[in-house]
Amino acid sequence: MPSIGVVDEWMDNFVAEWAPEYDPRDLPSASEQKAVSDYLHGRISVEEAAFAYTRDTISGQTSGDVWFLIYHIAQGLPEVQDRLIELIRAISALPDESCDSGKEQLWSTVTLRDLHGDLCDYWEGQVDYIRAHPATTRRRAFVDLTRFIARLRSEGLLTTAYFSDVVMFLALETEESLQVLDTWLLAAARHLEWAVQDVFAESQKGSAIPGPLLKKAREHGDVSRWQFWKSRMAVLGDEDCLSQEARNAARSSLARMLEAESAAPP
Repeated sequence: MPSIGVVDEWMDNFVAEWAPEYDPRDLPSASEQKAVSDYLHGRISVEEAAFAYTRDTISGQTSGDVWFLIYHIAQGLPEVQDRLIELIRAISALPDESCDSGKEQLWSTVTLRDLHGDLCDYWEGQVDYIRAHPATTRRRAFVDLTRFIARLRSEGLLTTAYFSDVVMFLALETEESLQVLDTWLLAAARHLEWAVQDVFAESQKGSAIPGPLLKKAREHGDVSRWQFWKSRMAVLGDEDCLSQEARNAARSSLARMLEAESAAPP
């Protein structure tokens, strides 16, 4: 569990960083911040935190994305991802209720669908940002966010294969600068830690449009997406121009992929 100082300092810096870009009603409210802080410090239970965290959504005092603060904490303080998954599960277990505006809040269904949509929008925005700013300090946060998404999938809180498809596409089928490729590889490796079986299953469907590198490989003969991904991971594991961390990530990813392949039913 992080210290009180670490969480509170992170929260203050987070609000200060995002305040210039958002309407105040779209930012996490003070009560949302307090609910998460109290929960992470063990002052309240996860059920109490879920209830307290959602009150401003019900009252209409905040109009923003209910998940905004949670997925930012997941990438800023990755050591608390376990606790955040518990909190998301508790929120999705809340009884459906009516907002003060008269709108029905269906925590168990609409809310998790919104989680997928909100994460897609934010994650895709970070992909664009990193491409435009390869040296950004947000690179590590993007890697940690991608890992968190895979964990949500493994817990059944996200049912879409979208992120699995796209992170592998970015890392292995596109032509990128080395610094950007470094980031995509690390993100793919963290995703595979939790979702390798899902990635393998999706790759067998063959419905996704191939990226430029896979298209080029297919000019010389038929090659499956999975086989191409494995060969690319092997090549990138020995690519001297990448960071040692990225090369190690490619090698460990290839090992996971081989294990997933051998464990798959015939």
